[in-house]
Amino acid sequence: MATTSLSSPAHRVSELINGFWATQAIHAAVALGLVDHIAEGGATVAALAERAEAHAPSILRLLRALQTLDLCRIGSAGTLELSPAGEVLRAGAPGSLRGRALFAGDMLWRQFGDLTHVVKTGEPARGVASGPEGFAQLAAQPARLDAFQTSMAEGSERAARGAVRAYDFGRFRTVLDLGGGYGGVLSILLAAYPALRGAVCDLGYLREGATAYLGRAGVADRGAFVAGDFFDAVPSGYDAIVMKFILHDWDDVRARRILENCRAAAAPHSRVILLEQVVPQPLGHGCADRDVMRADLTMMTVGGQERTASEYDALCASAGWRLTGITPVEAGFDLIEAVPAG
Repeated sequence: MATTSLSSPAHRVSELINGFWATQAIHAAVALGLVDHIAEGGATVAALAERAEAHAPSILRLLRALQTLDLCRIGSAGTLELSPAGEVLRAGAPGSLRGRALFAGDMLWRQFGDLTHVVKTGEPARGVASGPEGFAQLAAQPARLDAFQTSMAEGSERAARGAVRAYDFGRFRTVLDLGGGYGGVLSILLAAYPALRGAVCDLGYLREGATAYLGRAGVADRGAFVAGDFFDAVPSGYDAIVMKFILHDWDDVRARRILENCRAAAAPHSRVILLEQVVPQPLGHGCADRDVMRADLTMMTVGGQERTASEYDALCASAGWRLTGITPVEAGFDLIEAVPAG
């Protein structure tokens, strides 16, 4: 019988094809609360099943799968513990990916399930509301809304930590985290610069979640929530307007509208700072390049897009901004700075 080498092209492609199972195994473990219960200590399969109101034999099989992913360990006496990798799936853990796991196994899963139709038609995924309507529908689903916003805040914190190491935000007195959801970017900037003050601006229904988030981050005394819609207007009076993963949500027409409203609110000394994933030119085979294109396919399912450096340059220029530089930061993000043109 012919065998397939672990280093063969066929094995590598097989691993790519079968990636679905890890996404859903991780999602199930987080959604059922297994990760946090194990982290508490003393957990057994029976106890996990009781707390999760789940089928004990199936819980054991799921845990065995997670063990092969090096996310948990099952001892010879049936004891359970998380691995260092599994720890990042805990709620509130440093660098937690819990929100991302919930978001990927639910909303992203449905979006990518219709990718063939998206590519064939150029339309967003069927059954997945996109654009402003999509965010409005999400607001009516509290659990999904919190999973989405938590996932975004997790990513925003990682991006902001990298940005702080790559760029001097200390030159600003005030900063606006525009479209910032719970305020992940703002929380990191305020923590890094004690003299800095700012606000997160987003739709009004996020006020409670953002206020609580900034409070937990210990920056509520210098960070506020301002309700607003960046398609209508952007609050004025800020030295820097920071947007993380905002413009990639939208086509060029809507992205230009956001930048135009930023320009109307800007003072001559103001800066727009975008934290986005710039599409490399040329593309390679590395992890960073794959991350960007995974993001681009994700955005394609909801009507958005990632952009090249030249595309960001043209987009900024069309809205009255002059792009002054693109700086790679950690965690696979790029920091794009623009100043008022003219």
